[in-house]
Amino acid sequence: MATDQDQLQRRITALTTLQNIAQELMTELDLERLLRKILNAAVEVLNASEGSLWFWEPTDELVVLVSEDPGLVGYRMPANEGIAGWVFTHCEPLIVGDVNEDERFAQHVDDYSGFHTRSLIAVPLMTPTEKLGVVQVVNKKSGEQFDEQDQELLSALSAQAAIMYVNARLVQEVEQEKNRVISLQDQMFKKLARDLHDGPAQTLAAMMMDVEFILKLYEREPERVPAELQELRDAAAKTLDQVRNAMFQLRPLVLETQGLEPALEQYVERRNTKEGMNIHLDVRGLDDRLPARVETLCFAIIHEAIGNVKKHAEAENAWIVVERKGNKLFVAVRDDGTGFDVASTQANYDARGSLGLLNIQERAEVLGGRYAIESTPGRGTLVYLIVPLFDGQEGAARGDDAEASFVNQRKRSTGPLGFGGNDSLSPIANNGRRKGTGPLGVLGQNGQDES
Repeated sequence: MATDQDQLQRRITALTTLQNIAQELMTELDLERLLRKILNAAVEVLNASEGSLWFWEPTDELVVLVSEDPGLVGYRMPANEGIAGWVFTHCEPLIVGDVNEDERFAQHVDDYSGFHTRSLIAVPLMTPTEKLGVVQVVNKKSGEQFDEQDQELLSALSAQAAIMYVNARLVQEVEQEKNRVISLQDQMFKKLARDLHDGPAQTLAAMMMDVEFILKLYEREPERVPAELQELRDAAAKTLDQVRNAMFQLRPLVLETQGLEPALEQYVERRNTKEGMNIHLDVRGLDDRLPARVETLCFAIIHEAIGNVKKHAEAENAWIVVERKGNKLFVAVRDDGTGFDVASTQANYDARGSLGLLNIQERAEVLGGRYAIESTPGRGTLVYLIVPLFDGQEGAARGDDAEASFVNQRKRSTGPLGFGGNDSLSPIANNGRRKGTGPLGVLGQNGQDES
């Protein structure tokens, strides 16, 4: 009877501890501290000597992110190896009373850390939609073996911890997204300030001096004043046009009132007439308005890409293509200019001090889209973006077919680029998360999400 009472008391104590731990974990949003608390809780609840958290990585390996033994942190092994690998692969908890009698035990882990494992318990760290890793606890301090009650408690803790980890990760991603948007806005305002300083501000300063000159000229040679005033009027008209262009680039009113297509039509007309460019616009499938954020950022991306054509490409023509197909929006900007070595440019991007490509990439990430740039010296440049508009399996299937068709068509059609061979979309932005197979995912070689 005393044994039953002891077990009951032990269970009550463990459940109370688990409840207190869960409440504490709910308030922790820092991922590193949260993982440390999860492991400390697992070791404490089971009265164990050591423990570690193994997390899955896209290399299909399990890596130790947190351990009671600091020297083990960063250790990695294949995701199907060892007790932890078996638990992760099968999504089942496991108790091993004597590791020396279990052929799945990875002795090399003990050899690496210098720790002697006698017995262990491991449970999967997972949510209903995502496998994160494994919680592994070893060697009870009492010398006893782990039992079913230990497994039940650790499984309950792991289930709560997985949800809290995903929530904390989401909060962190939202914070990073917010900081990225703030940084993007800051860069935009700095660029606007530079443009105003280099353009209208200097012109206005020169006009003020011209006014002073004309006032003095009126006293000495009044017959020259009309010609000087005409020059001043021309300068004022030029400055007004610069200010209007800056306002249009910052936030074109037509984009808010009429949508992306009319805004692009005005933009192309302005650049063709005012700057002597030869831009061809092709917009399809935009019968309905897009979400405001999509319109704003896509317009900014196109503006940045055309700005790069103007500054660097020495192109005779540029093509803007915007097309909505199913659940995706496709955007492409091509030119027949000089082209460049993409890998070399990206490798030296920080030293060059230019933010054009970086601005495009960051805006694509804010949209959750995928962006790529392809160029060959002497053969022009192709920048293209694929933006998801809504979820749905049927729409997604249509969108995937449309994606391959669009990219291939943009490469083959009327513009300067005719790339052969690799039609993949480089995973420059938005590494999609693979649900149910680990915490991170990558874009496949065919340019489609592996989700």
